[in-house]
Amino acid sequence: QLSSALLPFSLPKPKPKPKPKPNPDPNPALRHASDGEAAWGRERGPGVWRAGGVAMGAVLSTVVFQPPPPVYLSRHRIFWLSRHYHGGYDDIGYEIPAYFLDRGSNLTILFSHGNAEDIGYSFSWFSELSQALGVNFMAYEYTGYGMARGRFAMRRPDLPRLEPSEEAVYGDVEAAFRWLTEVKGIPSEQIILYGRSLGSGPSCYMAQKCAREGVKLAGLILQSPLLSIYRVTFDFRFTLPGDFFANIDRIGEVEAPVFIIHGVDDPIVPFWHGQALLRAVSEPYRVKPMWVRGAGHNNIEVLLSLDRRLMPALREFFAKIRGMTLAEWLEESRNYLGEFRTPVDSRTPADSPASPASPASPASPASPASPASPASPASPASPAS
Repeated sequence: QLSSALLPFSLPKPKPKPKPKPNPDPNPALRHASDGEAAWGRERGPGVWRAGGVAMGAVLSTVVFQPPPPVYLSRHRIFWLSRHYHGGYDDIGYEIPAYFLDRGSNLTILFSHGNAEDIGYSFSWFSELSQALGVNFMAYEYTGYGMARGRFAMRRPDLPRLEPSEEAVYGDVEAAFRWLTEVKGIPSEQIILYGRSLGSGPSCYMAQKCAREGVKLAGLILQSPLLSIYRVTFDFRFTLPGDFFANIDRIGEVEAPVFIIHGVDDPIVPFWHGQALLRAVSEPYRVKPMWVRGAGHNNIEVLLSLDRRLMPALREFFAKIRGMTLAEWLEESRNYLGEFRTPVDSRTPADSPASPASPASPASPASPASPASPASPASPASPAS
């Protein structure tokens, strides 16, 4: 070392290297996952992630979930459910939209919609269906779908936008179920879970959760259900790590009547998925299914409306879970259908119960001038509205 006395100037001291800023996410791949998945991973630790890693699960989520352009419902028709993820930066709160159609009934359907749709797509159809059946109806939105997109980003612009995930969808259906039981005060034994296509996942999850916690349900309806996401493409005999919505592993624990509807010619979710799920249902809760010949994945409502089979099948299921005959159920439903009936009700007895004012009139429903009107839920155009 040179003595500082031999130098006409002092050497500058080296600047300390800046310390790297701590990364709030231990795995950068979390940035590509939904924030809901990230929060779950940070709270529960690395063991929560299934084999294949976070990145693979995030990529699969983007393939599985296909939110369409949102269909906006007017504000007076919807309300907002509070949702929370705990962990990570802090407690993260956001909201998802939902709507509730009160028909004054003692049965309530909690509907989980399919992929590539949101609650706005089918509002008109289910509004008329619930009116014709005489049951209350609730639908909720999935995190990252429809009107639920963007609200999280507005509240927390420093975090990535919340995207849909399997765990988030399970939290969504739990929030909707709690709202029915805690806010509306509807007994759980009066709630029917109804899942269509992808919505069979959260419906089976909620039905299994209720069975494990000793919470009684009225029933479970599955339309075009899937065994699991991987099995849509591959015929696996067991559930692989990383698979989504493994309904086949849940439905055997369900302790409520299960009614399955599936198109025989379904090109998206093969028909044998519905058959395998039916075989997995415990025998005391197995209800005669409806296999729709000539139906694919997205036209079941249209075909069943044309041949007038959907309404009688659903009414028969409702009567069964209430321990009634079909005639007793129709008689009871008349008591709360009157005030919600359309001014000119041209539905035939195959589609709706007779008016309370004319239960004994044989000529009125059989009139040749009373085919199903365009506004009727039996209209084939209704599901596409």
